[in-house]
Amino acid sequence: MDGRIFWGILFIILVVIGVWYVRRPSGGTPAAKTPSPQLSADLYPLYGGVTWQSPEPEGFVIGTTSYSGASIASNPVTNTMNPSEVFTPFESYYDAKLKGAGWAVDNALAAGGPVGGQTAYQKGSDLILVRFGILYHVVSSSSPSECPCDVTLSLFSGK
Repeated sequence: MDGRIFWGILFIILVVIGVWYVRRPSGGTPAAKTPSPQLSADLYPLYGGVTWQSPEPEGFVIGTTSYSGASIASNPVTNTMNPSEVFTPFESYYDAKLKGAGWAVDNALAAGGPVGGQTAYQKGSDLILVRFGILYHVVSSSSPSECPCDVTLSLFSGK
């Protein structure tokens, strides 16, 4: 298995585990309703090329470091034949926007592969992740995955 495929699959598995961990049911007495999580003001206005869902709380661990904050995902862009036509303008939009607002790329938290990727930006102790995921309609064990595919864009901001 190609190393890029392995790391891409591992990235998606970690994201799925993180989402499950944040959204898993907790036993006991229901807690009071918490306010909607806040995304960094530097992410607004949101990229206009997709329709966005509502922000959700998100937490995850990378190595030994825990991160918590808010994330927002787009509705999937379905049946595309060229996923880079979806995620490249999205990544370019936030690269220019965040660098212009004083954010710096943190390559230590960057990831990428055939099923998704993320670029990390830091400003002080704050973190923003600009992410995309690809779901291929045709997956074969003997050849590369093929489009059509669905692309979901997402953003995380927190510490």
